[in-house]
Amino acid sequence: MRKIETASAVLIHRRAYRDSSLLLDFYTKEHGRVRLVGRGIRKSKTSIQMFQRLNISFSGKGELKTLTQWEIDDSPREIKGGTLILCIYINELISVLVHDNDPHPELFDIYIDFINVIASLNNNQQLWLLRLFESNMLSELGYGLDYRIDLNGNEIDENKNYEYRQHLGFDEKVDGKISGKLLGSLVSSDLESLPDEGMLKVCRNLNRERLNLLLGNKKIRSRELFFVS
Repeated sequence: MRKIETASAVLIHRRAYRDSSLLLDFYTKEHGRVRLVGRGIRKSKTSIQMFQRLNISFSGKGELKTLTQWEIDDSPREIKGGTLILCIYINELISVLVHDNDPHPELFDIYIDFINVIASLNNNQQLWLLRLFESNMLSELGYGLDYRIDLNGNEIDENKNYEYRQHLGFDEKVDGKISGKLLGSLVSSDLESLPDEGMLKVCRNLNRERLNLLLGNKKIRSRELFFVS
């Protein structure tokens, strides 16, 4: 029997299981994505919330183990409306793209940073943070791009335009839709380099093309809601 005493975790999905239990999908820093049974937890006066950092313990044999203990290791936060949809969206990405028991500790930290600040940002800042999360997630999963150098080995010039060539990188094109300035903003990867609305849409389309290649036929349902689409 495997027994994990303490793991840093966030709850990314839950659903009813039998009479009084829940199936809980956690993303953990040390063990990647794990699915646990919360036995009798539906009758508990204290429910486990998503978008909170937790310390959990679990044990059991096989793929489906049992949650044995949990505690909140976080400050209270209120996530609602469009912000909630964005957070559900990144939960879905993790659920679909991160494999069971495949830890990505840096991606876990990026996730925590995201939920820590997202509610305090305005609309465009939120969308930019989302694009940075997608880009960083792709890098952590082994599908990163070099935003500094084009396909010919030249440094990306913020005054030039580029087009994305799948699996390869960026090719300088006079009529390219991706500006060097946007690629520079992806390099700096901070909210201070916030692109304008046009560049945000270009970045959305770039990330979507890259993500769709990994998603295949798997659907991200929250894309149908609000401004994630």
